[in-house]
Amino acid sequence: MTAQSQTWDRLVEYFEAKIGKPPLGQTRFTPETDLYHDLDLNPPEISALLHDWGLNFGVDISEFDIGHYYPFSQLSKPAFFWTLLRSPFSRQARETLGGWQLTLGMLEEAMIREKWVVD
Repeated sequence: MTAQSQTWDRLVEYFEAKIGKPPLGQTRFTPETDLYHDLDLNPPEISALLHDWGLNFGVDISEFDIGHYYPFSQLSKPAFFWTLLRSPFSRQARETLGGWQLTLGMLEEAMIREKWVVD
């Protein structure tokens, strides 16, 4: 078994313990699994989970910023609705609402490097 597959297995075990196992015979976790869109975690849950994950696996997450991946999470309610109204006309508003993917594959890479790196 390679180091990468061992890392992946440890990551899946961690997420199964935290989120739950999928129904028998189904694959819930893949490297492309997005924490927000696929696992239905909200930004505060993701942030807390990643801090715990970093401690458990010795990953330096000092460069991790939830706002980079989910910029909308840092908006007040009025600012969020204003951004939502502007989104059909503003690329910046769409980027703020859309953010960037945060996948299990990215977490696996960080475990191998032992450091979160923003690419």
